[in-house]
Amino acid sequence: MWNQVLFLSIVVIVPFATTEHRSSDLKHIQTHIAPSRSRIIGGQEVVPHSVPYQVALRINGNSYCGGALISPNYVLTAGHCGIVIFTVDVILGAHNLSNSNEDTQVTIRGSNVIIHEGYDDDTLRNDITLIQLSEPAPINDVIQPAKLPPSSDLDRTYLDEVVSATGWGLYKDVPFPSTRDMSDVLLQVDVPVSNLTECGEYYNDEDGDYVVETNVCTSGYRNKGTCNGDSGGPLSLDGVVIALTSFGTDLCEVCSPSVYTRVVNYLDWIAENSDVEI
Repeated sequence: MWNQVLFLSIVVIVPFATTEHRSSDLKHIQTHIAPSRSRIIGGQEVVPHSVPYQVALRINGNSYCGGALISPNYVLTAGHCGIVIFTVDVILGAHNLSNSNEDTQVTIRGSNVIIHEGYDDDTLRNDITLIQLSEPAPINDVIQPAKLPPSSDLDRTYLDEVVSATGWGLYKDVPFPSTRDMSDVLLQVDVPVSNLTECGEYYNDEDGDYVVETNVCTSGYRNKGTCNGDSGGPLSLDGVVIALTSFGTDLCEVCSPSVYTRVVNYLDWIAENSDVEI
């Protein structure tokens, strides 16, 4: 049985919560923060700049998370990325993240980090954060705010719909990942949304319920999903950001489900704490 949930870590590795095999000793959920970026498992390179709302977050100078631009002034990411931030640079318009000379790239310092007041570092409940930019992002062909789901989607399960996760995170398991193990280019993996109850049976145990109604799960069939460094990045359906990468297993190539924070459950919170009109 799987029972340890770990963040898709930031790279150094970027926070992406992950879970490991159950052993005789239960392990606690923890965030992985390292100077490497985690990457999509089983995916492929996107058409450059085809996900214009995707951003990279360089946290404290040497760690990475993903995120989604939702207005010229605000970025949405995971709560477990937000809690480790002392400084954050938001990189917009990137495709090859390792190429700082890419002429589409724009870097803006984050001026305010708004972590959901209900965020729980133990259970990863309410794993969502807003980052306010120090100046408005330029809106152009390669930098555009994401569309968010309508409130009418609150009861929508997305079950069996094929969704797309994107990020620069790890593309394979490595013992001690670093930034060298990240993908240079933005990757995407298309995966079906899986049954939330079955996903909960995979992760939940006597220590707590990690998978709840405010999550979306995707199947790990054929080693497809998110990994360290993808944390906070968008899960999209027809160009709408329906969720943010939250957690998975500590080994990403074991066909385990990936778990995300459902954006539709937080529309009111987003509207109250940003300039986004819902």
